[in-house]
Formats: sequence, C-alpha cells, structure tokens
Amino acid sequence: MVLVGDGIVNSKLVQAVVIAGGALVALVFVKLMYDMSTNMNEMTGHIGSLARDVTAMNASVERMANNVTYMSQSMLRIEDNMQEMGQAITRGSEQFEQFQQWTPAEMMRQVIPGEGSDLRGR
Repeated sequence: MVLVGDGIVNSKLVQAVVIAGGALVALVFVKLMYDMSTNMNEMTGHIGSLARDVTAMNASVERMANNVTYMSQSMLRIEDNMQEMGQAITRGSEQFEQFQQWTPAEMMRQVIPGEGSDLRGR
C-alpha cells in the first residue's frame, strides 16, 4: 500500500497505472516506428523515380548531342554544296561570256565537224 495525501492507494492500482503508461509509451513508439518505416519506403520510391528520371535525362542529352553533331555535319555539307554551286555559276557565266563574244562564223565552225577548233580555250 502507498500513502497518498490523506488516504491510502492500493499498490495494484499504481502498478496498473504504470503498466498502462508503459503500454501507451510502447504504442506511441510502435506508431513512430511504423510512420518512419512508411516514410522510408516512400522516400526509397522517390529516390528510385529520381534515378530513372536522371537515366532518362542522360539518354535525352546523349540523343541531343548526337542531333547537334548531325546538324553540324549537315551544315558543313550545305556550306560545301553552296560553294560548289557558286563555282558552277561562276564557270557558267564565264562560258556564257565567251559564247557572247563569238561571231556567227565562229559558231558555225564549232558545229561543223572537223572544220574548226574549240575557241573556248583562247
């Protein structure tokens, strides 16, 4: 028996209160452990998702780098083709200028076989 204030409290009641308090603390601890486990699982899922997103991003960056390389090569080919086209136009205009300088007699010599020489070489 325990003495409390003016009266006497049964020791079994004190034991029951202590056990109930301990059980309550244990339940709170179990609930905290459950919440922590649930949160850890959720965080693991987020980390897995993040890892998949980073992997996908790396693949996208690699595809983008390949596309930029291909685009650069295409631009170089376009530039080469433009230069070749400019050279062809220049050669064509030079030949046209030579053609404009020919007289009708020189033109006839060009079309009659064995009669004339190629005047474009002059």
